[in-house]
Amino acid sequence: MTVAKRVVDELNSAGIDGLGKAYSFLIPASSLTSETKALIAVSEVMQLPTEHGSNTYNQLETRIQVKICYPKNSQIDADAFEKSIASFFMQKNWLRQPDNGHYIDEQSRIEIDLFFKRRN
Repeated sequence: MTVAKRVVDELNSAGIDGLGKAYSFLIPASSLTSETKALIAVSEVMQLPTEHGSNTYNQLETRIQVKICYPKNSQIDADAFEKSIASFFMQKNWLRQPDNGHYIDEQSRIEIDLFFKRRN
C-alpha cells in the first residue's frame, strides 16, 4: 500500500466536516460535477533518505501534496477547513510546509495545494 493510499483511507474515516471524499493521486472528473463538499487528492511528492554521520540510510523523509478542490459556489469556510486538515496531519506527525495559496482551476473552482512532510 502506498503512502498516499494510507493517508486517503485515514482522511476518509476521520469524519472531517466539509470533506466529501479523498482520493489517491487524482480526483475523478465525474466526482467534480456533482459534489457539494470539498474533495481532496493526495499525491506522493518525494521520498528522500536521511543521512546520519555514518551515511547509514535508516529513515526516509516523505513529502506529500494535498490538493483541496472546493465546489463551485462553495459555502465552505476555506480557512477553517484547511486548519482542520492541517490539524489532522499534525496529529499524525506530519509537518506542514509552505504553500502557494489559492488559485482558480480551468472550471472556475477554487483550489489549494498543501504540502506536508514526515520522517518514517
